[in-house]
Amino acid sequence: MISLLYVDDEPALLDLCRLFLEQEGDISVSTAGSVEEALARIAAGTFDAIISDYQMPEIDGITFLRTIRRQYPDMPFILFTGRGREEVVIEAINSGVDSYVQKGGDSRAQFKELSHLIRQIVRRRKAESGLRQMKFSVDHASEGIIWLRGSGEIAYFNEAICAMLGYTPREFSGLSVVDIRPGLSRQSLSSAWDRILSRKCASIEEMLLKKDGSTLPVELVLSYNEQGPDPLIFVFVRDISERRRSEESLKKAVCQLIQMEDDLHRQFEDLKKSDHAMREIGQRYQMLSAVSKDWIWEIDTDCRITYSGPQVQALLGFDPAALAGKCFSDLLVPACALWASSELSGLMAKKEVFHSLIVRALHREGREVLLALTGIPLHSAEGTFCGFYGIARDVSEEKTPDILLPSRTLLEQAGDAIFVTDVQTGVIIDANRNALNLVNRTLPEVCALQESALYSSPRSGQTDEPLRLRDNDEQGTSEEVLVDKEGNPIPVIVSTRVLQVGDRRIRIGIYHDISDLRSIESALREKAGELDRFFASGPDMFCILNTDGRIVRLNPAGEALLGCTTGPGAEHSLPELLHPDDRADLHYLLMHMGSGGKASTFVNRVVQPDGSSRWLEWRAFLSEKNQIYAIARDFTGQKRAEQALALANRKLSLLTDLTRHDIRNKLAVLTGYLDLFRSCPAEPYFSLYTEKINETVAAITAQLEFIRIYQKLGSAEPAWFNVNQVFSGACRQREIPAVIVSSSPDSWEIFADPLIDRVFSTLVDNAFRYGATLTKIQRSAHESPEGLVVVIEDNGIGIAQEKKEQIFEKEAGKACGQTHSLFLAREILSITGITLRETGRAGKGARFEMQVPKGMYRLREPEPDQKDMPVFAPDFITPPRHNHTL
Repeated sequence: MISLLYVDDEPALLDLCRLFLEQEGDISVSTAGSVEEALARIAAGTFDAIISDYQMPEIDGITFLRTIRRQYPDMPFILFTGRGREEVVIEAINSGVDSYVQKGGDSRAQFKELSHLIRQIVRRRKAESGLRQMKFSVDHASEGIIWLRGSGEIAYFNEAICAMLGYTPREFSGLSVVDIRPGLSRQSLSSAWDRILSRKCASIEEMLLKKDGSTLPVELVLSYNEQGPDPLIFVFVRDISERRRSEESLKKAVCQLIQMEDDLHRQFEDLKKSDHAMREIGQRYQMLSAVSKDWIWEIDTDCRITYSGPQVQALLGFDPAALAGKCFSDLLVPACALWASSELSGLMAKKEVFHSLIVRALHREGREVLLALTGIPLHSAEGTFCGFYGIARDVSEEKTPDILLPSRTLLEQAGDAIFVTDVQTGVIIDANRNALNLVNRTLPEVCALQESALYSSPRSGQTDEPLRLRDNDEQGTSEEVLVDKEGNPIPVIVSTRVLQVGDRRIRIGIYHDISDLRSIESALREKAGELDRFFASGPDMFCILNTDGRIVRLNPAGEALLGCTTGPGAEHSLPELLHPDDRADLHYLLMHMGSGGKASTFVNRVVQPDGSSRWLEWRAFLSEKNQIYAIARDFTGQKRAEQALALANRKLSLLTDLTRHDIRNKLAVLTGYLDLFRSCPAEPYFSLYTEKINETVAAITAQLEFIRIYQKLGSAEPAWFNVNQVFSGACRQREIPAVIVSSSPDSWEIFADPLIDRVFSTLVDNAFRYGATLTKIQRSAHESPEGLVVVIEDNGIGIAQEKKEQIFEKEAGKACGQTHSLFLAREILSITGITLRETGRAGKGARFEMQVPKGMYRLREPEPDQKDMPVFAPDFITPPRHNHTL
């Protein structure tokens, strides 16, 4: 005898199956109405095989099978189901099912087959190899979709790809892949194509050929589907031309910024070199004053010596202090004194720099010394000419005396302009050629000027003297503006140093022309302004991130999208703004984002300040400065459309599942009892079979009525309904016994699907059917922080705690032939975001709460003469013999 356990949620099928199988005589059938009961029976007894229905409430047949395989791996298991879809079969086989039998058809043949399978499986304890088939699906999208055959022929396309490439559907139907992408082959796709042929997905960027001959940059997501004898390639095409343009503009701007920064760096490097040269010249000037053999002197306008360097002691044998106040001609040979005095007087009148003035001086010991004089005009602080400052060199032994100032070679070798100024008088006493070219003046013109004359007028409100003109500053650096001879401004960076030469203090100033730098800065500001305008006015989110995800910069569109600002003191981390489920993926992307400008595409969700989420599609690349430049597009609308489509598909799938499974089960029961009825059974079996047949027909009728109502769900536009009127109408449509019915005299209206009257009818009907001790039913409403709460409650027996959610499931009460009314009530309310739950206490009464979100209700005061008109609901969806709850 084979001991068999049969598990099904249909009591009628359990009885019918036991009758048929036990007729053979060698099979003993035990039944269980749920998986929990079956597991308890298996734990308490021994069975040779298990037969289980697939679709059952709470735990389905596949889950039951997996539990059996974990606890009893050798137990034969047959799936007895009304669903014949391949994915269910594959899932069952993958889970270890031995075999399966579909419900429906000839009952005797069906149970004959089942008994044969039972005997065969018990003997062999092993099922045949399962079926493998992979279902390949493609989501609907607004982008282009193409199915390609291996030969390149286009098997299917949508209108989006036609519009994208400029073809009509008729024109596109005659094209092949080489017409829109010449040269496309396995070799051209290289490694990406190899991935496709190995049955993996690949994402590549390509250029497609449009009808007008232009090319379109696109992103292709390709998948190889080897299903049947004719393998196909699924291609998802997305236009990325706008993204490419944005990326190119952004990369170009970044490159320009980097180039300008490098130019600035070079300019400042040159400045550092010039400063170094200034320090070197200053040191040489000090060395010149200390070790030079040339005599440094100063004379006033009367040619009297006002300063004499210590070199005169060795050169002419005179003490420097003894020469103070003497006329310069007193040191000359008498024969030369008159001529020299005339020359010096002429020079005094010209007030110009002079070189190589050869005179014959008389040494204290009486010998003649040939001197080469070089002089520079001296000016007081007020700009008045007050004499000359110069040197005297002994050229007695030289055939061609070199009368140049020894330090001039150093001045001319410098790459920048250099001015030498007397600190006391502020008069320029020397300048190199670069300095003369800078201000477009000759050396005599420059040496006749006060240093302050080189500068432009002070700005409005600026009273401080420039840094380099302050006598107490030993050194300093500043940015100033000089003017040339024609008055043209010249921006410069000035580095100055004050040196003590004998009894005189001179200031050496190095002037670095930064006109080119200012032009670069102006161009940089202009480009930065253009980039800022592009950054600020873009409709998409532009942002710059550190590699740890901290936001460095964010445009206004991004601030609005992320709900944050990036002003001074504000620090935000992008991962903290994301949905918690997306943060780990973002951290991984940031850590593995490649450098070199290669862009990455990814999708995630950001959490708004109000707690809602927005879907973003990102395009980002890592710059050479280790910063991430990213563009994000809000495609929440597209995502919601996809979710709405998924919801519609779910409801359609739900309707199909309920229809196929429930009606097929009922027909199987009906067919089985009719088959038994043909043998004209005697009482009590005749009455029993007749009653079962009538119950099955009634259940099928109720199921068809449910389908009719469910198909109407969401087909009509939602409208405003008076809660009090709808509740009153639900109560008036049935005969009410001695029960007190009350409704709060309010004027609340809710925005709901026109099938809202079905919801109230269901709740009222449940109260009267199953309240048992019911004597009162009432309706009330009140506001809460989440919205409006509409309550329908009674004082009946209530609902057990463990069944408060089960009553809303689509399979609720099915074991007793009940329908799906409370499940349908929730579906109707969900159209406009209303939720339904049961919050009563068992033994105290049922309490159903409808939570209406804000914006979906209003308080409408009735007109003075308006009467309370009854609102009648259509016939109740469930026959009187069937209820809605567990």
